[in-house]
Amino acid sequence: MHFFLRNFNTPALQLSCRMVSNYVNRMRHLSELKEDDEACRKALSSGTFLLFHDLLPLVQKIENKYTTPFVTATELKKLDLAERWTEESVLIGCTESLVPQFALDIGKSEQARAELLLKGKFLAFRKACTIIDRNDISLISQAQALLRWHSTHLYCSRTGKPTQKNASGSKRICGNDEIIYYPQESLWKTPYGGRLRRRLVCR
Repeated sequence: MHFFLRNFNTPALQLSCRMVSNYVNRMRHLSELKEDDEACRKALSSGTFLLFHDLLPLVQKIENKYTTPFVTATELKKLDLAERWTEESVLIGCTESLVPQFALDIGKSEQARAELLLKGKFLAFRKACTIIDRNDISLISQAQALLRWHSTHLYCSRTGKPTQKNASGSKRICGNDEIIYYPQESLWKTPYGGRLRRRLVCR
């Protein structure tokens, strides 16, 4: 015990403990938002959003660096996307400070206006992945896959009736919670470093 307490004061161990604590807090917060529709709807007003147009991610060029920006709720209001934002956004994560992160496909009608206001371009996914920071690729892959999954599961495969997305986008429901569909995940290795990550599988 004395050896553990003495080594607990080392900067490396303290940093590791903080990282684990932050991760646990983030996962707990995400779980709450996924399970509580009302809390998730309230979180939309303070969240940030990755924007897509027909599943093409928005990319900005700042100086010589390309990035996929997170847009604030205030900026979305300028695009008159309030109704779509509340109904079609999907939760994809949160920051270390517990700011929720969502993805939203704005459709065809607002493409030119969004590009002008946000000073960016909606690019083909493969092209975007060749120019943005590789650390962003995993998140936009997850966001695109989840948006695609929802677009292909609008109707129940058993009853043929429309399904409804819950607030966070973690599932779709047919009827009174009788039939529930969840997006599937699988493990994959990134081309950079071979680290195992999770990705959505649209089925």
